Amino acid sequence: MLYRFLPRVPGQLARGGRLQAMVIEGLADTRNWTSPAMPVGNPYRVSWVDLDDGEAPEDDLRQRAVAKGAALVARGEGLHMGVGRGQSEVFACCTSGGAKQLGQILKLTPGNAGKPDMVELFFESESTAQFNYGDNLTVAPSGHLIVCEDQYTEVQENHIRGITPDGEAYTLALLRTQTELAGGCFSPDGKVLFVNAYDPTATLAITGPWAA
Repeated sequence: MLYRFLPRVPGQLARGGRLQAMVIEGLADTRNWTSPAMPVGNPYRVSWVDLDDGEAPEDDLRQRAVAKGAALVARGEGLHMGVGRGQSEVFACCTSGGAKQLGQILKLTPGNAGKPDMVELFFESESTAQFNYGDNLTVAPSGHLIVCEDQYTEVQENHIRGITPDGEAYTLALLRTQTELAGGCFSPDGKVLFVNAYDPTATLAITGPWAA
């Protein structure tokens, strides 16, 4: 599922609000595991359904969301929200989505001026050379997505991958330590990419030029 929270008082989350799950008009399953139901680049209209008891002590929140029409998402993990081409965009990494189950990236465009929210499949990995189990992601000053891999094969070769605004994937780096990458983010001036190695714990600082 993809969820959002609408606070009762903006900026004061502890005062409560409404938890909602994403419903996609005409599409119940974004994963493309059994059939290519969601092609790359095709926009779908989005609405949101309220969910009660968000703490879900029975661990049944996703089942209740599906029962209300929420769209299935394959292991949703990394999220990044920013402004691209003059409007807000939210990128969501679906780690095991896609026909090859190597990962997908959804792009949600919040509506404004009476327009509805829209979602599309921005990228779906078709080979391990594109990316293998994308996890955390962020957006570089150049507008490219920066994706951290989190795959657990016998020999782990987790990369930092880049994806252009046109959906072309390329390799930025390979982590030679046998662990996952996570938490990619940029310094406020956009000159340094910070990324974490999970175990042994380390934070790497990678200089640009990231705007190029």
